[in-house]
Amino acid sequence: MPCLNIWEVGNEVNGNWAGPYPAAAAKLTAAYRLTAARHLRSALTLYYNAGCGDGPGELGPLAFSRRYVPAAVRDGLGYVFLSYYEDQCGGRRPSAAAWSGYFKALHALYPRARLGFGEIGLAAPATAATTAAAAALIRYYYGLPVRLPYYAGGYFWWYYAEDCLPYGTRPLWRAVNAGFAAEARALAG
Repeated sequence: MPCLNIWEVGNEVNGNWAGPYPAAAAKLTAAYRLTAARHLRSALTLYYNAGCGDGPGELGPLAFSRRYVPAAVRDGLGYVFLSYYEDQCGGRRPSAAAWSGYFKALHALYPRARLGFGEIGLAAPATAATTAAAAALIRYYYGLPVRLPYYAGGYFWWYYAEDCLPYGTRPLWRAVNAGFAAEARALAG
């Protein structure tokens, strides 16, 4: 069976919970250098917070990348993913065109990387009151038609274990399973 190994060198490093930016940058750079020295595929996940972050001190993915990710790291990463949680961003749902534009801007900074979503979800596991909204998120993002040659799709439903396992009885397993089929169709173009 084929095995895919991608080593994440930083997760949501531009979020204010990741610590001071210089320290986060030093850690992700050191992790990248370790993966590059071993010729491993590397990924960086950034927190998409455009217009909805935790104040003006929290940098968005583009600003953080320009200021804190060295050019050699930006040029060498295999994947760059975005985490996005609509319910933590005022319910904003950017259009496929808006996401495509953002991924184009991100690709200008990470020219060799495949881009996509690392995390999507709700701020908490789905409940009877939020299952429909969660299923709508899955349908939208997994099937998002971003038509860029370097778009990888991705997706990691943050509360998968809570919302989808065991797979026959949990409320969102069918939605995620259908989402993977929608992702395959969207990526096939």
